Amino acid sequence: MQHPAVLGDSAVPALHLDPERPPAEGSTLPVLDAPRLRGRFTRIEVNSERLRAVPVYTAEGLSVRLVKR
Repeated sequence: MQHPAVLGDSAVPALHLDPERPPAEGSTLPVLDAPRLRGRFTRIEVNSERLRAVPVYTAEGLSVRLVKR
């Protein structure tokens, strides 16, 4: 039996991008892989003044799409 990943109400992940080789705008990065995912993050922090993360939730996990601030 596989158990779901449950995200807390105040959970805030932090993504640390390589400042010398940041991903391109529009890139989608996998963050969390789980057999089932319940809940949502409050926000997602990114160490970039140029990019912000937009969550892409599925039943199997979470990815983020990096878009221009």
